[in-house]
Amino acid sequence: MRYIFLSFVILCLSFTIISCGQTTEEGVASAVSSTNDAINETSGAVDDGIFGSTDGSTFGSCDNQKIFVVGNAVTEKGCHPNCPTSKAVIWDLNRCITEVDGSYYAVDATSHNGSIYIADDGGYYLIVGAGSSSTKHSLNYYGYTLSEVTGIDVNTNGDVYVAGMVRKNSKDYTAYWKNGELVKVFRENADWYSELHVAADSTGNVFIPGWRMKTHEVTYSALWINGNRRNLTTSQDGEATDAVIGSETASGSNVWISGAHGPYTRGGTLAAYWRRKTNGQILQTKVTKVRTYNLPKNQVYSSRATSIFVSGSTVYMAGTVNVINAGDVPVYWKGKVQHELPVEFNLNTCHYCTTEPKDITLHEGKVLIVGDYHDRNEFVDYTYTNGEDKAVYWLDKKLYTLCPGCGSSYAVAVVLME
Repeated sequence: MRYIFLSFVILCLSFTIISCGQTTEEGVASAVSSTNDAINETSGAVDDGIFGSTDGSTFGSCDNQKIFVVGNAVTEKGCHPNCPTSKAVIWDLNRCITEVDGSYYAVDATSHNGSIYIADDGGYYLIVGAGSSSTKHSLNYYGYTLSEVTGIDVNTNGDVYVAGMVRKNSKDYTAYWKNGELVKVFRENADWYSELHVAADSTGNVFIPGWRMKTHEVTYSALWINGNRRNLTTSQDGEATDAVIGSETASGSNVWISGAHGPYTRGGTLAAYWRRKTNGQILQTKVTKVRTYNLPKNQVYSSRATSIFVSGSTVYMAGTVNVINAGDVPVYWKGKVQHELPVEFNLNTCHYCTTEPKDITLHEGKVLIVGDYHDRNEFVDYTYTNGEDKAVYWLDKKLYTLCPGCGSSYAVAVVLME
């Protein structure tokens, strides 16, 4: 459900975000960090537990206990028409994979107190603990029906917040739950609106990023705070895609939001982040537009950030830069400076090849991004066994395929165990 809707949203924004002209931030000294690092092609291994088992894999042992990738996968390749059902899975960085019992389709994940929390589009969340045991917690609807689940967060008190959408009398409503209980349902008087991910602070304030458009006019980047909309932008098109709690004080929380904003002329709409300070003031920063994929700046159509991570006062975002004749190039930004990520194919010549970073964090001081890509060069037929999406991660600007033996796989979140 979610991917069909998001593809439409991104397509709409792509056609309204056409850009040209230099911004003041283009004068900032920066350089694209491209790389031709070799891609590790070694095979992975299946592990029965995510917190300590080992095997003889040449890629590495399955003893990673610090960082995991959550996603979905059809775990066999070339199996049509008898492929297993796609399930939520957890990988470590050595490609050891664990299927999550009771899952339908993972859409987001986070961690708390040594466990992984997974938001599932089946209408529940899962808690996966040591030994890969999982427990399912249903979301209560109280007269509504589920439309979709979009995000999950666990605050410092251990309370679980899930965001999504519900339906009643043929109308969709945004909703969020606390520990499975429906807290609030709200609806915008708008033609299109979308809320992605969720962040919650220790006092129970809930922040849902998204965008709002009325009668096909300007699309406003927006942040819903406890169900009340706060526009992040007041002119030009934009979107908000992710939110994290940076720090908390007695007076409130610093909230960081990723997205994109700018005029719909070529090169105008750029990835951006906002900081909502503890006093409620909101500050915006756009990234720097630079040469991308060996093509000049005037070939850059637009850029957008899909996720955000904050370490101290340093902001990291993952996303894509849309370049004419190349399509979406995967990148990350540290502050406003862009760093290019490698892919296995040539975007200039591979028609319909796509790539999308989904989440970002730091691992042992190195930037780690997870996502997936579709290599049209491997396409054979429409039986979901060849040329489908592949879950990948980039660590220190090197690309690794998570599940080379899968028919299709998708990464939705990276989870750092504290």
